[in-house]
Amino acid sequence: MRAKTQAPGLFTALLLVLGFLAPAPAPACTTILVGRDATADGSVMVSHSDDGLGDGRMIYVPAMDHEPGAMRRVFYSHCALDFMPQWGATESHRIVTADRGPGYDTPGDPPSVPLGAIPEVPHTYAYFDANYGIMNEHQLSIGECTDLAKVHPLPEPGKRIFYSAELSRVALERCRTAREAIRLMGELIEKYGLYGTGETLLVGDPSEGWVMEMCGYDMDGTGGVWVAQRVPDSGFFVAANQFRIRDV
Repeated sequence: MRAKTQAPGLFTALLLVLGFLAPAPAPACTTILVGRDATADGSVMVSHSDDGLGDGRMIYVPAMDHEPGAMRRVFYSHCALDFMPQWGATESHRIVTADRGPGYDTPGDPPSVPLGAIPEVPHTYAYFDANYGIMNEHQLSIGECTDLAKVHPLPEPGKRIFYSAELSRVALERCRTAREAIRLMGELIEKYGLYGTGETLLVGDPSEGWVMEMCGYDMDGTGGVWVAQRVPDSGFFVAANQFRIRDV
């Protein structure tokens, strides 16, 4: 006696399997840095796939001169936790402000509300910006990916005002080299506090590349935890949503 084929059941099972295998959008960035001796033309290369939601514009922030006593405002980043309209971070505009050139000055939209401010420097460099800072006029480049951490502190004025996005922008505004950028971002974390997810920043200049990892210290504390390591000139470094540094 021939057994009957359970065609409807097999078809349903096949659809379920195909459904699990189908690609789905995921907010999961990948960033790569290649040392100068590992590239054909001797360049240090930094790449970043910004796999997330929100404002997809790339904006040019011009070089600027600032008056003595000026303060540099620090804004919330939706990449840290989620869109928070109370800080002016929406799906259509990451920042609305008149003090970063015409690209971010969008009349008719509510201005972003700063989490705090830090003393400004006399001159800031021009750079390209997106959800994170990209590259400045001195070829200082930054790539990013988000990492799982034990705590994801909320932003709080006076205690935790920085996330990697604004850290990267301040670094591009003020630094010429990767080493300068690492040192500055570390100092800002320690002094002004870090909120949001764990983060990796790959920082490269024409001569060398560095990896910097950071996360919040605790849900209610200030400061943060960070570590940095130089990438060998003949090597490369790939970060895909995991902390990679194991010893320094």
